Formats: sequence, structure tokens, C-alpha cells
Amino acid sequence: MPNTGAHLVDLLNTSQADAPDIPVSIAGERVLSRYRDNIWDLSPYLPTKNSRIKKIRFDVPFADDSRLTDVKHILLLESAKRFLYVRWRVKAPHSRKYISARTILNNWTQLRALLIWMVAENIRTFGELTPQRCLAYAATQKKRLKGSTQIINLQILTTYYDLTKHLVDQLPEYPWGTTAPIFLAGNPPVARAQGFRLATTEVIPSRILRMIVQTALDYVENRAGPLLAVRDKIFTVRKLERKKLHAAHRARYPSGFSSIYSDEKQYLAVRLSHLAAPQINKICSKYGVESIGNFNRELVRLRTACHVICAIFSGMRESELASLEVGCFSKREGFDGEIFCWLHGLTYKLERDPTPTKWMVPEIVGVAVDVATKLGEPARSECASRIRTIENTLKIITERDDTKSVLLAELDEAKKHRNSLLFTERENGRILALGGASASNALREFSQSAGAIVEQQDMQSVIDREKVKVGEIWPLTSHQFRRTFAVFVARNLLGDVRYLREHFKHWSIDMTLYYARHDSDVDMTVFSDVLTERDELQAIIMEKWIKTNVPLSGGGGARIMTFRNRGDVKTVSDMREFCRRLGEDVYVRGTGHSWCLASGNGCGGHGLYDSVLCTTCGESIIDSTHLSIWRGIRQQQIEVLQCPDLGVPSWQRCVEHLRKAERTLEDLGDVVTPHQVPPSAIDDGV
Repeated sequence: MPNTGAHLVDLLNTSQADAPDIPVSIAGERVLSRYRDNIWDLSPYLPTKNSRIKKIRFDVPFADDSRLTDVKHILLLESAKRFLYVRWRVKAPHSRKYISARTILNNWTQLRALLIWMVAENIRTFGELTPQRCLAYAATQKKRLKGSTQIINLQILTTYYDLTKHLVDQLPEYPWGTTAPIFLAGNPPVARAQGFRLATTEVIPSRILRMIVQTALDYVENRAGPLLAVRDKIFTVRKLERKKLHAAHRARYPSGFSSIYSDEKQYLAVRLSHLAAPQINKICSKYGVESIGNFNRELVRLRTACHVICAIFSGMRESELASLEVGCFSKREGFDGEIFCWLHGLTYKLERDPTPTKWMVPEIVGVAVDVATKLGEPARSECASRIRTIENTLKIITERDDTKSVLLAELDEAKKHRNSLLFTERENGRILALGGASASNALREFSQSAGAIVEQQDMQSVIDREKVKVGEIWPLTSHQFRRTFAVFVARNLLGDVRYLREHFKHWSIDMTLYYARHDSDVDMTVFSDVLTERDELQAIIMEKWIKTNVPLSGGGGARIMTFRNRGDVKTVSDMREFCRRLGEDVYVRGTGHSWCLASGNGCGGHGLYDSVLCTTCGESIIDSTHLSIWRGIRQQQIEVLQCPDLGVPSWQRCVEHLRKAERTLEDLGDVVTPHQVPPSAIDDGV
């Protein structure tokens, strides 16, 4: 990782008089923050657009109404600043790598919790933190935090101790005595498989996902046009009323005037909203909403719908979605002549410099991008106007003017976000790429508007049952989309195309081959995630076949049932792990009516189109997931047999298929009464 703190200096070789003026953060040739400042702005060192926290604010409030920046806490403030500065400047003690500005911000969050406890316990310096007191702090964390978060919060003291030689206010000794943070936190178990941590991110259940995506598609495909048309009418009304208001106001008050508002601009904005309200509400009512407030909520839902579609059909991370800009969608002919659609953005691997990357998507994503582009046009235009205003102001402002640094910071922010595809609006023409609390709140509200209420059937694969409960709204978050995408694509690769198949069909064998070519600008990590989920789904399927007494059919199914019923003692301690390893030599594919294990032999693929071939194939396994399919196959044969012009060969073929379907259903536990087959209406004697 590059050293983002390369501009920092060694405090041990810096005089006490010079230390306060040392730069902490720099943007170009401009110093944003100095060591003495109570706010350290680290935004130039955060490449992602949607960073939630960009500044360290040292004015931490305490329970006694004092703040860390008060004189009585000067020793703690100096110790905190020195630790964070040193932490950023030197290599991490154990990894021997430089850490990022994002890690510094995270460390500040952990250190802040410790400082609040220290002040509450009347501990004035880190030198007073004996192991006994550190253990007392650990006990307070155990009461309110989960195990993994406890370890992170306690680790800050270990890191502080590791940097002792660079600090003045030193810990007297190792903070945990003869133990370690992981044991103080109760040694929380970490789910692992083959040495890798298992996923802890929720997968959106298929029923819930279907509701959310269908609502998003409805907004993008059906509601976007009328909503944007109404939005444009409202803007036209405001533009005309603003022009008339400003002319009348300037005629009446040519030199301006004073009022209860902070400035004339604010007064005119309030006055405009009153004057335009009747016309705007009338326009809103024609669309079917009661007020401009409700209409604005509809526009937020439209933006969220675009967010959902881009996320669920690409597998992009939250930071990558925030990098999308106007013009990010393209089409290109693939190596096999097929047209592929792409989203272009940035990825932030290991927090290195942003890397241009593309993600393959279905065409509906292009529609969502187009809607989001049109939705954001007015705000982007206002942002561009604000940039011009700031640039013109900076041309005439003096070097010593205190507002210059504020305007420069605002200009940097505006230029960074001005072309964002998805964003939130702020005052004075400011826009910020979508992320953080704004995205989370909008997704929760969208889940509610979609009626995504959790039912018992949705709980099967839920990880955190404290957060996800039956009868409550599904707690939709942005980071759920990537793993959900990987799982659904894996199902598609396995042949399970029951859910959202129209939009996931672009993840076919061709698409898999395209990603496997390792194009330099393709996000290979999402492909890796898909294969991981595919392997895990395969292991789950195989475990069910081998471990349980579930009935199976097909030639391969019969062999597995024979294996299960053998008299040998079973010595496998972890069946899932056994199935994962077995999966290294077996590749399960879905046909829709069976599972196929063939690799180079078998039916040569004919079973995809002639389902009854799978009933006797030694490479085929049919399980309970195919029950409804085989019931349908049986019913189809019954209906065809009723055709009056059915020839003898076709009649014989239908009867053969009917009997094989009935035997398959019986194998799977269905109670089937053999259908009474009528004689052929056409035979050799006619």
C-alpha cells in the first residue's frame, strides 16, 4: 500500500515550538489541517466518493458536559493527537506496512470510545492505564458490543502500546497482562471453510428480492417518464416565478434590505416557495400525490430504484456504485459477435489508487442509468453554476481572506462529485455521491414501499436473526447486493433459473468465458465471488443428497441411495466440508428437471431437451426440487394423449414418457395413481 502519510515528520526530532504548525493534511499546495487544529481534514487521502467520515473532530463531548478540547483535558488531547499522527506516519508494528487514512479514521473511532471511558473514570493520562484498568475497560465493552467489535475496540490499546517508543504519554506495560483481546472478548467463533472465513453478509431471500426488484423495475420502466415530466413542469413554474419575484423585489428594494432571514437570498427562496406552492401542488395532484413533499419522496424512490437495479445486476460494491458518473453505460460486441452491456466505474482494491473497471450487466441497467442521468440533470447544472461562482469569487479574493480556504475546500468537493450518477443534494448547489446514511435510509424506505415484509419462509438462510425478524421490513442495505448477486448468478450457472431469469440470463456460459479471459479492466473479484458461491451451493446440494434420507431418482440418484444405505460405519466428521472437497472433482449442472454430473460422457447434452433421458442416465440425479417439473411433464403427456389425431409412434412415445414421469414421481415420494391410457385413435387397423 502506498504511504499516504509520506508528508508527515518525525515528532521526536521536532521542537515543541514547531510542532503546532506541522501540516497534517495537504491538498495540492494548500495546507488543510495543522497539528494544532481541533479538526483534521483527511478528505484528500480518501479515494472513495462515498466516505462517511472524512474528518477527525477532537471536540469529543463527555458526560460531564466538558469536551476533549477543554484545557483540563489538554494531556489527553495531546496524547490522542500524537498517537494518531505517529500511527499514520510509521509502518504498522506487525504487518510492517503503511496504513491508510481510512484506517486512521477507524482508529479514531476506537480511541474516542476509550477516551470517553477514561474521562468518566477520572483517568487523566495513558500512563495511568495499568493492566487492571485496561481489563476493567474490556469488561465494559463486553457488556455492550459483539465479540468481533470488542476485539477491534480493545486492539487500539495494543496498538498504542506497540508504538511506545514514538510516544510521550506511554502505557506503563502491556495492557492485557498475560491474556489477549481475542480471549477477553470470549474468543468469538469464526465460521470457516477450508481455511477461509464464511460469508456473514445476508443474502436477500428470493421472495423478498423479487418484490424489491419488481418495484424498482416498475419505477424505472413505467413511473420514470411521468415523474420526470412533472418534475420538469415544476421547475418551469419555479423558474418563471423566480424571475418575476426577483424583478419585483429589486424594483422595490434596489439597495437590498434587512429582515429576520440571514440574507436576502434566503428570504427570496422562502418567498418563492410560498408564491409557487399553489401551482406546484396542482401539478402534483394531477400525478396523484398530495403535495410537493410527497412528490419529492417519489423522486427519491426513483433514484433508489436506479440504485437497486445497478447494484443487483452488476455485483458492484457500495464504493464502486458511488464512482459511477454520467456516461458510465456502454455496449460492445464480444469476441463471439454477441453484444454485451457494461457499466464503467472505479474499484478500490486494497485501498490503492482508484482503478478504472467495468462490470457486465443486462440492458435494463442501461435504462436505469438513463433515468438516473435525467433525474440528476437540474442538480448537476446547479452544481456547475456553483463551481463557476466560486471560481469567479476566488479570482478577486485576497490571500488573507479567511473564507478562501472554505471556498477552496467546497470547490474541490464540487469538482469531485459534479458528474456523479447517483447523489444526494445539499444546500447551495452541493451534491455528494450517494452513500452512507442517505443510501441506507433510502433503501430501508424503498424496502418498506415494496411491501418487503419478512415471512417465515424467508428465514431459512438468515444469518443475524436479531436484525431480521418475521413480520418486520427486510433491513435492506447496499452491501447485501453484491453477495445476493453472486448467489443468484451461481444459481443460474447451476441451472436454477426460476428467479429473475430474464435479467440474470446474461450470466451464461459465454459471459463466464468472457470474464475468464482476464481482461485487464474487468472486475475479476466479482467473478471469483460468483464461483465461491457456486461451489458452496453445490456443496449444500451434495450434502443433502448424501447426509439425509431425502428420496432421489435418476440413475445417479439410485447409486447415491445405495451408497447411503450401505452398512459401513460413516467416519466423516464434517459432511459439508467433505462435500466441498468432493466438489473439486465433481461439477454439478442443472437442466431444470434434473442435476447432471456428466463430464465427457453421458447423453451428450440431449437430456437438456428430452427430459426422460435423465430418468435412467447414470450421471443424472433428480431430487425434491424437481417435483413440480415432473408433475408438469406427466400432465403434459396426459393432455397430448387426448389429441384425436395423435399417430401411433407419437402415442407410444407419450405413453413411455408418462410412465417414466410416474416412476420418477414415485421415487420422489409422490403417491401416483397410474393414468388410464386411452387406446390410440389412429392405429394400423384404421
